[in-house]
Amino acid sequence: MRLLLVKRGSALPLYLRLVTDHLRLFTIYEQVSERLRTLPATVPLLLQHILGTLEKEHGPNILSQALATLGVTRSGLTVDQLHGVLSAWKVLPRGTKTWEEAVAAGNRGDPYPMGPFAYLVQSLRSLLGEGPLERPGARLCLPAGPLRTVAKGRYGKRLELESTAHVLIAAQLWKTCDPDASGTFRTCPPEALGDLPYHLLQSGNRGLLAKFLTSLHVVAAHLELGLLPRLLEAHALYASSVPEEEQQLPEADTAAFHTFLKQQALVLSQYPLLLPQQAANQPLDSPLCRQAPQLSQRWHLQRMLKWLNKPHTMGGQQSSSLSLTVSSSPTAVAFSPSGQRAAVGTASGTVYLLDLRTWQEEKSLVSGCDGVSSCLFLSDNSLFLTAFNGLLELWDLQHGCRVLQTKAHQYQITSCCLSPDRRLLATVCLGGCLKLWDTVHGQLASQHTSPKPVNCVAFHPEGQVLAIGSWAGSCSFFQVDGLKVTKELGAPGASVCTLAFNVPGRVVAVGRLDRMVELWAWQEGALLAAFPAHHGFVAAALFLRAGCQLLTAGEDGKVQVWSGSLGRPRGCLGSLSLSPALSVALSPDGDQVAVGYRADGIRVYKMSSGSQGAQCQALDVAVTALAWLSPEVLVSGAEDGSLQGWALRESSFESLWLMSRYQKPVLGLASSQELLASASEDFTVRLWPRQLLTLPQKAELFPCATELWGHTGPVNCCSFSTDGCRLATGGRDQSLLCWDVRTPTAPVLVHSFHACHRDWVTGCAWTKGNLLISCSSDGSVGLWDPELGQQLGHFLGHQSAVSAVVAVEEHVVSVGRDGTLKVWDHQGVELTSIPAHSGPISHCAAALEPHAACQPGSELLVVTVGLDGLTRLWHPLSVFQTHTLLGHSGPINAAAVSEASGLLLTSSEDGSIRLWQVPKEADEANIPRSPAAVTAVAWAPDGSVAVSGNQAGELTLWQEAKAVATVQAPGRISALIWYSANTLVVVSADEKVSEWQVELRRDSTPRNFSLRLNRVLQEDLGFLTGVGLAPDGHSLILATADLQILHLKPGDAPSEIWRDYTEHPMMLSTHQDFGVFALQPMAPGILSVLRQKESGEFEERLDFDLNLENPSGTLISVTQAKPESESSYLCASSDGMLWNLAKCTLEGEWTTGNIWQKTVQMPETQTPETDPSVYCDMVSWPTTPCLKTRQRKKIHSGSVTALHVLPELLVTASKDRDVKLWERPSMQLLGLFRCEGAVSCLEPWLGPDSALQLAVGDAQGHVYFLSWE
Repeated sequence: MRLLLVKRGSALPLYLRLVTDHLRLFTIYEQVSERLRTLPATVPLLLQHILGTLEKEHGPNILSQALATLGVTRSGLTVDQLHGVLSAWKVLPRGTKTWEEAVAAGNRGDPYPMGPFAYLVQSLRSLLGEGPLERPGARLCLPAGPLRTVAKGRYGKRLELESTAHVLIAAQLWKTCDPDASGTFRTCPPEALGDLPYHLLQSGNRGLLAKFLTSLHVVAAHLELGLLPRLLEAHALYASSVPEEEQQLPEADTAAFHTFLKQQALVLSQYPLLLPQQAANQPLDSPLCRQAPQLSQRWHLQRMLKWLNKPHTMGGQQSSSLSLTVSSSPTAVAFSPSGQRAAVGTASGTVYLLDLRTWQEEKSLVSGCDGVSSCLFLSDNSLFLTAFNGLLELWDLQHGCRVLQTKAHQYQITSCCLSPDRRLLATVCLGGCLKLWDTVHGQLASQHTSPKPVNCVAFHPEGQVLAIGSWAGSCSFFQVDGLKVTKELGAPGASVCTLAFNVPGRVVAVGRLDRMVELWAWQEGALLAAFPAHHGFVAAALFLRAGCQLLTAGEDGKVQVWSGSLGRPRGCLGSLSLSPALSVALSPDGDQVAVGYRADGIRVYKMSSGSQGAQCQALDVAVTALAWLSPEVLVSGAEDGSLQGWALRESSFESLWLMSRYQKPVLGLASSQELLASASEDFTVRLWPRQLLTLPQKAELFPCATELWGHTGPVNCCSFSTDGCRLATGGRDQSLLCWDVRTPTAPVLVHSFHACHRDWVTGCAWTKGNLLISCSSDGSVGLWDPELGQQLGHFLGHQSAVSAVVAVEEHVVSVGRDGTLKVWDHQGVELTSIPAHSGPISHCAAALEPHAACQPGSELLVVTVGLDGLTRLWHPLSVFQTHTLLGHSGPINAAAVSEASGLLLTSSEDGSIRLWQVPKEADEANIPRSPAAVTAVAWAPDGSVAVSGNQAGELTLWQEAKAVATVQAPGRISALIWYSANTLVVVSADEKVSEWQVELRRDSTPRNFSLRLNRVLQEDLGFLTGVGLAPDGHSLILATADLQILHLKPGDAPSEIWRDYTEHPMMLSTHQDFGVFALQPMAPGILSVLRQKESGEFEERLDFDLNLENPSGTLISVTQAKPESESSYLCASSDGMLWNLAKCTLEGEWTTGNIWQKTVQMPETQTPETDPSVYCDMVSWPTTPCLKTRQRKKIHSGSVTALHVLPELLVTASKDRDVKLWERPSMQLLGLFRCEGAVSCLEPWLGPDSALQLAVGDAQGHVYFLSWE
């Protein structure tokens, strides 16, 4: 011991263990002292000594191979797996890089001798500190530490060791997982299955990894072992290994599997046996659909729900988001700066951290908050939380510990945000207090109190200004230093719920409680636009992609995607195959656009249709200027100096005259009521009488022009004032001249603005108030008053030369050589900036276009032409909605975007969290639809066709799961009932009952159906709360809002069969055998049953008291209720609970007879021994029978929206998007189908051979046809 303790490393337990194990294995008792003297004194040197000893014992190669194998393994290897790897290495002493060699070596059957191997394992166990005995399930690996470092230094120069180890381990693990090489992966050790992708990738076998990841059997194996998160990690690993240049072209099959797993992870984790169904319901061209039949031998499933009208191609699939649910209601979301991680705060105070690569939960934190009101990442591993009770917390996510907690506010904290440099945190609360916190020191820096509660706060991108939005409806802007108010925007009105600055910081988007979104140029105090974005409040407004997109989320559960600035494309004329467009002119009637090209002459397009009306192909010279003299006469100016007049015929041009006496190019044309002006490169402006130019003219008789001399350089542009009395000209001499042309033969120069720009004047235009607008190659736009000779404005904003300018009413339109279109007001406020063309814009024209029919007013229309050959039409002051993202079934309460990844994260009151990949480009051909929820579905009696109706009043007829006819009904469809084989009863606008006829036109091929309104049965009954087919099948039962139940025979007036006097509306259901059932859905107490006699009359009603077992004591709201049998009744509620109710005898036995039939019987409390007089009293006061809870089961996580009783099945659907099939009476779940949106209606049809089909409608407008087969 003295010899040992004098060693320098003897104070370390590792050193002592290594020494004692080494002595035990390699030293006899008599040599202990001698061996101790020779052992090195430090751990690294001792390890080198031990490795040298082991090399002598086992051989240098086998030891290095074993240590390399244990060093690269991820989860460790069993002794058998290590033996397999070393056996294969024995066959390949020089190593290998090919998969085929590794597999062949593993299958050769020449194992490493067990004697030496057992001795090697004993030495490795000692070296690794595993002990001499093998623990059950023990796995060998080389962890990080001194031994790994020493081994790396000793063998690291042999680069082939690690690569060979990876490929041999991969081959060994593959053999372990798929021993019979069938590709079914039936008997997989969890660790081997989880590690295989890593070693395949590290050994360079990406193709083999792709094959592994695109096998449905591999997915099934992971589900059987509960390893779906590991499979998602493998997909993320594979995706991250794609070279950057190939990122845009992912392998189709791998991408399809990855998308499928992320979308289906939630449902497959709960119900693994749904994999064959979910795969089979993928589009026909999906690899999952093709492989689905292979699973029939693996899992012997009896039946599944087949989606009959699924998309045919993967391109036709809905671009649905990824969904996740957490145990508590989500209230706040945030992205990490890298965009790889997200946080979700909940009403219970728990915070969930999500890995966005795999869409799996990383970990959860239990905060000290009574509920998380907002959250924000300070860094990838630091998270701020704010609470409903005013607490502020900072968490270290790496170690899962809280590093700061402070009582920041006295009231609920409503919002928080970080400054761009992340050194300041701003928080606001319902008490009206704004506070700034120093994030470095965790201290309060400054504060300000507003008189009204504050909902939201946002920092300016430059960090010197921040804004808050209050309940009063105003937005306040503060200097960060001192929190001094610098600006107030908005009059008192609807509360501001959210606000955000765009990336340049010039515009702020404001979302309000009254569904409006406003865009403000906040520094100028100018309202740029206000538009309704949602039905209900706007929960979030966020800019994405450097401000190019604006996202809004609202109470209606939708996410709307808008362009980041004003500007809605109206369409495109021409094509990219045309030569550069140089000039454009709008006809006086506004219906035609003339465009001049460099090499394609002149083309005229119809504004209404966008079609090409006429074209001229004879011109072999560039058309540099155009002007209309009338809707039928056009003048063109060319690069060769010629002017030509054209008369437009139906589809061609007819030349009226040609004037070619000038040699320099015509650079501009303008017309007034009396004159035509041309600007030329020869320094002159010429005037002609307009009237003569609308008639054919011979060249020698062409009227002489009046020439205006004043410019000292080429004249680029000219423009007449609105009254035609003034002419403005601008030239390359940087001058802008104003002429009085009331006497055309003797024009007078009224005013000249010399050197008004620093470069060429490229365009000029007059405003309605006779002010003058100019633009220049210096990138500026100027506003001038010719009467006073003063400059009124200088508009800076273009980043390149300005090509042209136009004035319309109170707006100024300018276009630039960088392809940008801008609109200004006369005060110089930039209203919008639109990237209109990919290259330089040559010219533009603008006018006011009347709104569509039935809408008053007009909007600005701008036509731009560019060197890309395109002619584009714009409504620059209109908002442009590019996409609608659907998925939530409840109001959205929080949203966050990641600029790094382009992702959007939202949470909703329906309990779901969704991750969206926001589409980048707007598809001009596909205007985003705002689908109406499907509100009713019904099958024809023979099941040959079905019909669906939606909230917008559309009736759709379906045959074989395909829509065959669509008609419009008046108002929302609330109920559909098939009255006979071809007759349909429709309840629309909640009160109108009409009869529709289904007609089949047999003379057409293919056969066509039509829906035709036959007659209106009733429309003055008021609001109807329920409609059903009477038990006799020939009449209708109606429930009204004033608590009446009516019996309606088509053609007759309705008759009242029952009236109630409670304050709650009734829930109505009918049954062919048992009668009409009426129930109060809120706090249910009484169930009333009316039976219909053979004569069609109704018996006196039968009442039951309902006793719904409710341990939690929460308010029960019944959403669906129906009789299950002659002795039981089913109720389903808004919280997804199902009750089975039945009648119970005094002895506690459940009644099995028909309880819905009124019978004369003794009261339940009467016994034969009861005195007859007492009996008479009891008959006069009969007791109401009671239905008690026989079974109570949670069947859905959301409100139950459909409940149907079939002979052996129960079919339910819910707002949680699930359709479920249950076995009766055991209530075992047999089938499940998840829709895109909340299920709003469902109708089953049971065929004669017991073939079950379901028609399902959801809140996103989808109709699904499902077959249980």
